[in-house]
Amino acid sequence: MKKIQGCLFAVVCVSLALSGCSGTRGDDSSLPDDLSPQAVFPFEEPILVGDPEANPADAYLVTSDEGKVFLSWTAERSDGQGRNLFIAKVTRDGQQLTEIRQANQKSISGHGGENLAKFAVAPGENVAAIWTPFSAEPGHPGLPLKLTHAESGGSFSPETVLNDDQKEIHRANFSTIGTSPNGKIFAAWLDGRNDLDAKQLFMGVSEDGGRTFAKNYSIAPEACPCCRPSIEFLERGQTVVVAYRQNALPSGYITPDNVRDHVMIRSTDGGETFSDPVLISDDGWVPIGCPHTGISIDVDSEDRIHALWWTGGRAADDEAGIYYTHSEDGGRSFLPRQLIFKTPADTVLHTQVVVDKNDTLYAAWVGIEQERPHIFLAYRGAGQEEWSPIYNASNTTWNALYPMVTVDDERLYVAWTEKKGEASQVKLRTAPLVGN
Repeated sequence: MKKIQGCLFAVVCVSLALSGCSGTRGDDSSLPDDLSPQAVFPFEEPILVGDPEANPADAYLVTSDEGKVFLSWTAERSDGQGRNLFIAKVTRDGQQLTEIRQANQKSISGHGGENLAKFAVAPGENVAAIWTPFSAEPGHPGLPLKLTHAESGGSFSPETVLNDDQKEIHRANFSTIGTSPNGKIFAAWLDGRNDLDAKQLFMGVSEDGGRTFAKNYSIAPEACPCCRPSIEFLERGQTVVVAYRQNALPSGYITPDNVRDHVMIRSTDGGETFSDPVLISDDGWVPIGCPHTGISIDVDSEDRIHALWWTGGRAADDEAGIYYTHSEDGGRSFLPRQLIFKTPADTVLHTQVVVDKNDTLYAAWVGIEQERPHIFLAYRGAGQEEWSPIYNASNTTWNALYPMVTVDDERLYVAWTEKKGEASQVKLRTAPLVGN
């Protein structure tokens, strides 16, 4: 088996490993009476992404301000040393990929999962991508994050270093990147430059479409060292919000103090300074090992912030599940969480949320059915409290992992990675938006 395949298999094991976590019963929940998956989305047949011989993985979706949908994925290099990153434009019907470009020159890491390569699209379809590079050295101390960019439809530039600490040992990974409505690109990531035993949340901002990023700066003094953060924008980019798991204690530090709840910080000056963290939900989850399960957020037309995540909670047998909440005051406070999907206590699962032009909310997550992970979907209309029946989007004999979702003006796009034995593949499905 090639080295990269072993790395990807390890990611799958992390996602579905026993967590031994504990939780409180789900708070205000307004689930439909019938939770069985039903055909509530008129999806097109899924398409396979990339070269199947190269074991595609690590799907990531972005919609530009111009309404164009882009998809990235990674594939094994022919020499077995890491992976390559590809970015393509998705046709409106979701059945074809065009303008496929390779973003990297040197090999990128094959660990993927929560630490997968990500990109943002700036005005004019300029693309900036960031990732963790590949290392052939087992247990290497850490490599810097890499950055590249491309003009509209053009080739990608040689990669440069994003984190500017200039140290021999870098602990920079688990990143997020997004384009503000004012055209600036914001990147945030977990960074251990100031303490190799802990992580802080750092940020860098590009004002030139991702060609260059300004000096890195810390925006939160401590963060869970292995869960991706999420970034969104309000008030046309004047307010920047970042959600992440709190607690910088080492992942093996199993005490009641090692709570990994999600918090949000907000900036009202375009990302220059940030507030103290606000608790999104008091889950009280104390995991065993690295959680590797961040939170997903999106913002609707009224600047409400919607959040979706998995937690084991304080009593895992009663509380482990997929939860939703939202903020009506720009991230200063959040309503009580709502249980969407009950999950087994011995799993660590992943979520994504997106809002369409009509403020319909779409939630995607990994759930376990017949002892196999699948991608599930549900939606909730603007102003409604109840969710739709739940739909199994993957419906596969493979293990379906790491969902990604986005929308344009007409359609919902869902992509994910599937794993069977040593093989992996990426699938993409689309459906009309609810109400279309």
